[in-house]
Amino acid sequence: MNKTLSLKTDGRRRRPALSCVSCRKSKIRCDRNLPCGACVRSKHKTCVFEPQGLPHLRPSEFQPSASGPPRPNDAPPNGITIDAATSTITSRSTQTQHGEGSNEDHSSLSLTGSTPVDSTSSQSHGPSFDVTSLLDRIRELERRLEESTAPRHVPRASVADPESIATYPSYLAGDLHTMNRSVMTKTRYLGQTHWMNQVKSFKPVLEVFDQQWREKKSEPIALIGKCKSLARTIKARRTPEMSFKFGTNIPSRETADELVDAYLRTLESIFRILHVPSFRKEYEAFWLSSDSPDLPFVIQLQLVMAIGSTLHDDLFTMRSSAMQWVNEAQCWLITPIPKSRLTITCLQNMLLLLLARQTASVGPDLIWISVGQVMRTAIFMGLHRDPKKLPKMNRFRSEIRRRLWNTILEIALQSSVDSGGPPLISLEDFDTCAPTDFDDDQLTEDGNIATISPPDKLTDMSLALALRATFTARLAIVQSLNEIDSDITYDDTIRLHNHLSAAYKSTSQTLQRLASGARKPTAFQRRFVDFIVRRYFMTLHLPYFVPAITEPAYAFSRKTVVEMAAKLYSIVFPSAALSPRPLRPTTDDLGSTIIEADDFARFTTCASGLLRSILSQVSMVVGFEIQNQLKEDDSLGPPSPRQDLLNILHDSLAWIYRRIRAGETNIKGYLFTSVLVAQVDALINGVKGQDMVDVTIKTGTEAVRESLELLKQLARQYPDEGAITNDSQFSFDTVMAMEEDWDYENSVSSPAPETAEAVD
Repeated sequence: MNKTLSLKTDGRRRRPALSCVSCRKSKIRCDRNLPCGACVRSKHKTCVFEPQGLPHLRPSEFQPSASGPPRPNDAPPNGITIDAATSTITSRSTQTQHGEGSNEDHSSLSLTGSTPVDSTSSQSHGPSFDVTSLLDRIRELERRLEESTAPRHVPRASVADPESIATYPSYLAGDLHTMNRSVMTKTRYLGQTHWMNQVKSFKPVLEVFDQQWREKKSEPIALIGKCKSLARTIKARRTPEMSFKFGTNIPSRETADELVDAYLRTLESIFRILHVPSFRKEYEAFWLSSDSPDLPFVIQLQLVMAIGSTLHDDLFTMRSSAMQWVNEAQCWLITPIPKSRLTITCLQNMLLLLLARQTASVGPDLIWISVGQVMRTAIFMGLHRDPKKLPKMNRFRSEIRRRLWNTILEIALQSSVDSGGPPLISLEDFDTCAPTDFDDDQLTEDGNIATISPPDKLTDMSLALALRATFTARLAIVQSLNEIDSDITYDDTIRLHNHLSAAYKSTSQTLQRLASGARKPTAFQRRFVDFIVRRYFMTLHLPYFVPAITEPAYAFSRKTVVEMAAKLYSIVFPSAALSPRPLRPTTDDLGSTIIEADDFARFTTCASGLLRSILSQVSMVVGFEIQNQLKEDDSLGPPSPRQDLLNILHDSLAWIYRRIRAGETNIKGYLFTSVLVAQVDALINGVKGQDMVDVTIKTGTEAVRESLELLKQLARQYPDEGAITNDSQFSFDTVMAMEEDWDYENSVSSPAPETAEAVD
């Protein structure tokens, strides 16, 4: 017999093989799916099974046949050919298993599930097949494919098509184009982590004021118009002109010392940008010879003071100076000598500018755009490569480069969450190691080798390294939420939650260990790190928060969002959840509500950006949860929501009021929160229907009237001299800042052309 027709048989084995060929060769357990789990994990191209329905033929039954097509009596009945059947099951396998866009090729899967043979051999030497068993095998393979590829979980998001876009014109929120996992308003595409995605959950509140807007003589709408006009005036008066005269507004040495110390004890300990001993050395030299200062250091000093001025007092009285320092830094960076800016000092100034723009409220919602420039500058300078893989440099330069890259990663991740944009970086894009745990004093420019501190000793890098330990888990969360090609299931969400939980637990243990030493982390440092990491738990589960109201399968997400929201607010204002607040406090009470006059509370009250956006989301989450708790309460007595959440909602109203006193010109947050508080009170008292609408309108009117009085007081702080009245002189970032709300007064009635004017 020809060797090509010989068949290896084993007389000892008559039991049919149920495992696939790969699992049987590897001697591992096979789950008998097609493809099986082992082949999926090992990324095999094909998962094949030996035929079970064919008769066990003895070697003598295999006879060579003449070359050519199969004999008529070997063909399947009803004109069904083996090629057609193979094509059918192959097509079904590919479509069912992978859907659109699959690049895996399963067309080589044979009809019997075995490895395909050469076409010439199959035609020349075909056995006598049992057609009935063959068709049974086809049905069995199809059944296995359906079972193995059927969706077991509802994915978070599916591929969106244009028909899934819903447009909701709103007077307060503007034209909201809600899409799959995102929202678009005017020219901005805001990903899933942006706070605007939660606004659509409060459609009943928005509809009340939409109706008021249609009634042209409505009192609350008229008051809102006055607030917008006054807000424009305030922003025009305090916005400095673009100037290339640097260092002309340096305060006294005493004030400068206070502002510098405020920055160094707070944000510098978290986002390591400066080598503090080197900075203090240049700082002293500046005051000794201020007649001929080094310009890059002057810009650096002004940015440090701009950040520190946020902590100067509760009313942010140095806001104008901070905005001027920020604008001078922006002007310095755009001067036409870019190659000379590829230095460590320039990169430090660019990072300080990102922080200062958020604290001074100069385009804080556009930080993500500028982060891209900073990251590409750092990559162009090679900071994404570890110093060990670059030309030899001393320990001081190596550690400074690692620190700056670590800070860039952290700011890029935070800006991604705030803006809803993709995180701009992945773990495969860099190989720079985490910074070494050195104190600044241990790093000297002479290159002396420093001794690494023990793990239970607090150093100048301890807090930054604690955040870095959670970076991988947090990055995975942001990628799953904001990248457009991400399609994760609820099981994936739980897996990401567990990954972050493990990293957070390890970081908490590290901070507790450091707190037992002689040098302890400050209250600001502990709270800031806790605040940053916990924020990602809430962000991860927020997409399931509203669906959880009607879908019990997402109950864990609802609980996580609510508990994390309460914890986040309590981290900033520890007594808020415990001390009852009056539901409608007077102006004097509101002014004294925030009693924790510490650095962290002042940052959230005076600064914008990161802290403001988080607490705004917390306020919306708490308000939405309380309303649903009241609606779900089916007890015979009056409904009673959680007292801690009710206190937090009241305190958030006081927090927003305090922000307006400190220079915030957007009054819609106060209006919206006032209405939420009033609606909760009305629900507790059983108010429904038109009475609820009347409560909403009355409360909104009073809130806008109070805001107007606050804006009048704020306007008196800025004289008319030098006021900027020409809109063309506004900087782009100022015009596009989040605080400068969108003007959609014509969007409700007709799709009027969009303008570049931004108003409050």
